[in-house]
Amino acid sequence: MTLQRIVLLFFALLVAVPVIVKSRSNGIEPVSAAFSVMTSSSVVRVSGDVRHAGIYRIVANEMPHSVINMALPGRVINRYQSEAIMTRRLQNGDDLRVRLGSDGTAFISYSTLSARQRMLLGIPLDINVMSESDFDALPGIGPVMARRIVEYRQNNGGKMRVSDLKKVDGIGEKIYGRLYNMFQLP
Repeated sequence: MTLQRIVLLFFALLVAVPVIVKSRSNGIEPVSAAFSVMTSSSVVRVSGDVRHAGIYRIVANEMPHSVINMALPGRVINRYQSEAIMTRRLQNGDDLRVRLGSDGTAFISYSTLSARQRMLLGIPLDINVMSESDFDALPGIGPVMARRIVEYRQNNGGKMRVSDLKKVDGIGEKIYGRLYNMFQLP
């Protein structure tokens, strides 16, 4: 039993020493890289006929071809189906789907990430584009409350402000306080 403890202690030290040594500061302060500060950035998802589908952090108002090139198209793109689609500036939370035709034409479709995905990525929610299921995903909001919010928005011209949530039956100060910081404010 004593031999087991000695062997266990030996292996523990074998693991601990490199961790302690690597975590010590060497006294050298890192130098900031030139042009490393992003004043404003957005998060965009790219999927479809690309080699590296996923979430990309980009500079705000980036053009679609830039993020598509980062994701590496599956084949050479000869042209895009429409210049109007390609000149659209990307927004925080956009979801691009790339489909490549056999002739090398890239067909791009846009949507937005779901409320759950936006919350996970720390992207503010847009109260005017959220669906009933998006509202249902919020803390303290169930399916009944989600339906009330969407109905309130529809009954008031299809638009609402975050402060209008307090006017929805069943949303008090406590729930409103939890939700307030999740939304982008105009």
